[in-house]
Amino acid sequence: MVHAWVLARIDRERAWEFLVRALDSDLADGQGGTTAEGVHLGAMAGTVDLVQRCFSGMEARGDVLWFDPALPPELPALDYGVHYRGHRVEVSITAARLRLAVRPGADPPIRMGLRDRVVEVAPGGTVELDLPGRPAAPPRAGLSPPAG
Repeated sequence: MVHAWVLARIDRERAWEFLVRALDSDLADGQGGTTAEGVHLGAMAGTVDLVQRCFSGMEARGDVLWFDPALPPELPALDYGVHYRGHRVEVSITAARLRLAVRPGADPPIRMGLRDRVVEVAPGGTVELDLPGRPAAPPRAGLSPPAG
């Protein structure tokens, strides 16, 4: 899992391979029954965190919720919700676009950024931003996890 996290920003294809390997290992429970001890839950939470934060490039810095998506070809779209500064934010990412929708509420507007651009979004508002320089790539066929 740690390898996938490190590689997610510099080598998306290898990051995906390590993510698949971690998921396969967890599903097979090859450690001899760690599911009952809670290790399974921790490993699965780690894979979800990797997909949501690392492949989306989501990071809270200062008063801005930043994004810098880098989806691997095997993950053509990513949709999830996150709580930020009292708001529920629905995040939708494709190879070409980032969509952020803030549910209605009474809290003040929040600031969200994409690389070097910052936008303010009020409760009930939505912003859609193009992802320049991230062309869509078709999924690779025959992916197998790394040996070892």
